Amino acid sequence: MLSFVIAGLAVGALYAMSAMALVITYNASRVFNFAQGGMAFFLAYCFYFLSNSDTGLGWNSWLAAAFVVILVGPLLGLFLWWVLLGKLGDLAPLTKVAVMIGLQVGLVAATTLIFGHDPVYLVYGPVGEPSVIFSVFDVNVSNEQFIIIVTAAIVALGGYWVLNKTMAGLITRGSVDSELMTVLSGTNPKFVVAASWAVGTGIAGLAGLMVLPKVGLSPGGFANLIAASMAGAVIGKFTNLWRAFFGALLLGVTQEVLVLYLPSDGLLGTALRPSLPFLFMVIAVLIYSRNKDVRADTQKVEVAAVSNKYEVSLSHYLTVMRNPKGHWDRYVGYAVLALVMVGMPIVFNDYWTGLIAVGFCYTVVFLSFRLVTGEAGIISLAQISFAGIGVISAAYIVNNDTVFGSKGSVPILLAMLIGGIVAGLTGVVVGMVCLPLGPLYAAIVTFAFALLVDQAVYTRDEFSNFGSGLPFGRPTIFGMTLDTPKSFYWFGMVVMFAVMFMLWSLRRSTTGLVFATIRASRVRAATLGFDIFVARLGVFALGAAVAGVGGSMVASFQLVAFPNGFIMVIGLVWFALAVAQGTSSMGGLAAGGMTLLLMPAIFSEFLPERLADLPVLLFGLVAINMVVDPIGINPGLRANFRRLAIKISGGSLHTSEPSADEKSESNVPAGV
Repeated sequence: MLSFVIAGLAVGALYAMSAMALVITYNASRVFNFAQGGMAFFLAYCFYFLSNSDTGLGWNSWLAAAFVVILVGPLLGLFLWWVLLGKLGDLAPLTKVAVMIGLQVGLVAATTLIFGHDPVYLVYGPVGEPSVIFSVFDVNVSNEQFIIIVTAAIVALGGYWVLNKTMAGLITRGSVDSELMTVLSGTNPKFVVAASWAVGTGIAGLAGLMVLPKVGLSPGGFANLIAASMAGAVIGKFTNLWRAFFGALLLGVTQEVLVLYLPSDGLLGTALRPSLPFLFMVIAVLIYSRNKDVRADTQKVEVAAVSNKYEVSLSHYLTVMRNPKGHWDRYVGYAVLALVMVGMPIVFNDYWTGLIAVGFCYTVVFLSFRLVTGEAGIISLAQISFAGIGVISAAYIVNNDTVFGSKGSVPILLAMLIGGIVAGLTGVVVGMVCLPLGPLYAAIVTFAFALLVDQAVYTRDEFSNFGSGLPFGRPTIFGMTLDTPKSFYWFGMVVMFAVMFMLWSLRRSTTGLVFATIRASRVRAATLGFDIFVARLGVFALGAAVAGVGGSMVASFQLVAFPNGFIMVIGLVWFALAVAQGTSSMGGLAAGGMTLLLMPAIFSEFLPERLADLPVLLFGLVAINMVVDPIGINPGLRANFRRLAIKISGGSLHTSEPSADEKSESNVPAGV
C-alpha cells in the first residue's frame, strides 16, 4: 500500500503544480487558461532541444530546466499577456474560451512546426534516469518521485508565503478584490496581472518538465495532465490555492491506490482510473452548484448594457443587416450556391468530390454547435465526443448481434440513426451535470468528459478493434448503394441541407421563440413560465444527436469506424474553428466544416510534409482573431456583402442602431 501512496503523491504533486498555475492566472485575470497544456508542451520541447545532445544543444539537464522555468516560461507568459491575454478582460465568456482554445491549438501546432511533428515517447526530465535514493519501511523511493513531491511542496508553501506574508501578495490580493482601489492606492493592476501570468506560465512549464518521463513529447499526454489539474482547480473553485493543491493531490493518490483494488481487465479495471478526474469534477460541481457563483441562472445580473467589444460588433452587424435596402443579395448568394453545388461533382475528379462529400458530413457535425452554443448558449467542448459515440454505436450495431438485428443485417441508415440516438441520450446525461452551471464550469466539465471518452471508451477493443477500427459500410437508398464519391456527394449534401432546414425551422418556431426569450432574459423567461433547464437540456441532447449522425456519415464514407479520429485534441480544433466562423451562422459553420477537411488536403498537395501542421496553426489563429472581431468571420463577411448591396441599391449605411429589445432578439448565445 505505501508504495502506491508514494507513487500517488508524486502523480498528485504534478497535478497540484499545474492546478496552482491555473488558479494563479485565473485569480489575477478572470481568464481560465485552457492553453496551459500548449504552454507546457512548448516549454517541454524547449527543454528537450536544449538538453538533448543528439538533436539539440546538449546542455546540462538541470541548467536547461532552470533556463526554461525561470526565464523562457515567464517571458512566454509576459509576451502572450502583452499581445493577447491582456485584451480579454471585457470579452464575453464564450469569446474568452474560444480565444484560449485557439491559443492552445496554435501553440501546439507552432511547437510541432518549430521542433518537428514526430512525437518523442522516450524522454527523461531534468532528473534523468530514475534511480532509488532511499527506502521508507522497505518501500523504495526514486529520485524522480522525491524531487517531484519536494518541488510541489516548495511551490505550494512559497505561493502561500508570497500571497499571505508579503507586500507583493497583498497587492495581488487587492488587485483581485478591487481593481479600482488598487489604482487609487498607486499600484498598476495590469502589472499585477502580467506578473501573475509570468509566474503561472513558469509553474506550468515546471509541471510539464516533471511529467515528461510519463507522457513523452505528445500533445495528448499534456492534455491529460491539464484535465487532472482542472479537477483540482474546480475543487478550489478557481480561487482557493490550497483546495486546488490538496484536491489534485488526493486525485493522484486515489488513482494509484485504486490499482490495488481494481481487476486487471474488464470495464471497471480499464475505465475507472481515467474516469477519476471527471468524477472528481462532477462531485465538486454538484456540491458547489447550490452556490450562486456557479449556477447559470444567477451567473449574470441584468443591468444596463455594457459596451464591450462583442456588443459593439453585434450592433454594427445588426445595423447593416436590418437596413431596408439591399436584401436582394441573399438571392444572389442562393443562386451562386446552387451553381457551385451542382457544378462541383462535374468539375472535380473523384478524389476531390469525395473530399467535399466528407466535408458535408463534417458540416453536419459542426451544425450541432448552432444548437448547443447558438441556441442554448452552452460552451461545449464535447461535440467531437458525441460524434465519436455515434460512430462506435452505429458500427457496433452493424458488427454484432444486438436487439436491432443479427450481425450484418442492420441497414446502415438505421445504424446511423441509432448512433445519433445513443449520442443524444449521452448528451442528456452530460447536460444534466453541466447545464445548471455557469459557462466556464460547463466548458470544463465537457472538456473532462471528452477526455474520459478518449481514455475509457475508445480504448476498448470492442469499439476500436485493437486499434484498426470497425468496418462500416455505405448506405443503400431505394436499392442503390452509395458506393461512388459522386453518389455519396449527393447523399451528404441532402442530409446537410435537411439539418439546416431543421435548424432554420426551429429558430422560427414557437420553441425558437422560447430560446429567443431565454437569450434575451432568463428572468423574463422564468416569469413567463418557461422551464429553462428542460428547454436547454432538450436542445443540448438534440445537438449531441446531430453530431452523432454526422460522425456516422464520416465513418460510412471512410468504410471504417475509427474512434481515434474523434479524440479531444482534434475536438479543440473543431471548437476553435466553429466559434471563429460564428456559431449562430449556418453558413459559417458550413464553411468551418469544409475548411477543416479541404485546407489540410490542399496544403498537403502543394506544401512539404514538414509544414503539415500549418493549417492547424491557421485554425488556431482565426479563433484568436475573435479578440478583434468577436462576432465571427462569416457574420463579418455577410455584413460586407450587405454593405455592397446597399450601396448598389442607392441606400445609406447610416441608419439608426437597433434598440435594446431588438438586440435581445438577435442570435446572441445565452450567457454571452
